[in-house]
Amino acid sequence: EMARERRAIRRIESAAARQVTFSKRRRGLFKKAEELAVLCDADVALVVFSSTGKLSQFASSSMNEIIDKYSTHSKNLGKSDQQPAIDLNVCIANFL
Repeated sequence: EMARERRAIRRIESAAARQVTFSKRRRGLFKKAEELAVLCDADVALVVFSSTGKLSQFASSSMNEIIDKYSTHSKNLGKSDQQPAIDLNVCIANFL
């Protein structure tokens, strides 16, 4: 069986191929977001706008609550040099 050729990471010139790739990769990204939320008990919010401006979103709970939590956290980032209690990279590495 032949190995699949690695695709260079750059804009796909063909609009049709670009749309197919977008749809497939978006599905995969949303699946990974859901897996991260379930396996790691994480609050996950994912927002994607296609090149035509179409919105796709996923939230493991309430999108508004997660956005509020993000807003509060990012406002507090400048006030503290504290590291998060859990290293999320450990969990994310399991998906790569």
